[in-house]
Amino acid sequence: MNISKVVLIFVISLLIYFAFLFLGFFLKDKNLKAQNLKKEE
Repeated sequence: MNISKVVLIFVISLLIYFAFLFLGFFLKDKNLKAQNLKKEE
């Protein structure tokens, strides 16, 4: 494998990792808000 392919795979995997991290925090935040709304009722 040439270095360009290794770098490309590395960059793509990093992008996917950060995308899942961002989604995780975003969904966790929405989840907490939903739970807080249910508790207040």
